[in-house]
Amino acid sequence: MNLTLLSLFTIIWVLLVTVLSFFSLNRYIAYKERVALAQLGFTPEADQANLPRRSGKRGVLWGGVITSMSGLALLLGLSTLGMGVWLLGGLVPLFIGVGMVTIYFMSGNTTEQPTPLPDQQSPAEPQEAIESNTASTNDQAQPG
Repeated sequence: MNLTLLSLFTIIWVLLVTVLSFFSLNRYIAYKERVALAQLGFTPEADQANLPRRSGKRGVLWGGVITSMSGLALLLGLSTLGMGVWLLGGLVPLFIGVGMVTIYFMSGNTTEQPTPLPDQQSPAEPQEAIESNTASTNDQAQPG
C-alpha cells in the first residue's frame, strides 16, 4: 500500500475532525444537562458541596494503563518489521504508561474532604454571632 501525501493529510484530517466532534458533542451534552438541572432548581454549588473532592489520581491510573497498552500494541506491531530504531515508537509510550501506573501506586491513597462553601457555617457559629450582635446592641442602647 503506497501512501501519498494527499491520502496522509486526508487521514489526519478525518481523525482530527472525529476527535473534535467527540469533544464538542460531549460539552454540548454537559451544557444541556446543566440547563435542565437549573430549570429544576438545582445549582452547581449545592450539587458540588456534598461530593467528596477527588485528588485526580484516578486519571493518572487510567492514563497510564491506556498509554502503556497503546505502547505495547505499537511495540508488537512494529516488531514484525524486525529489530531497529522504529521499536522506540512502542517502547517510549510503554514505559511512560508504566511510569504513570507506578506513580499512582507509589503515591498514597488520600481523598480530600469537601470544604464548606463560604455561605455555609457550622451550627455553633450562628449562635455565637447572634449573642455577639445582641451584646453590642445592648451596649449601644444604654445611655452613657
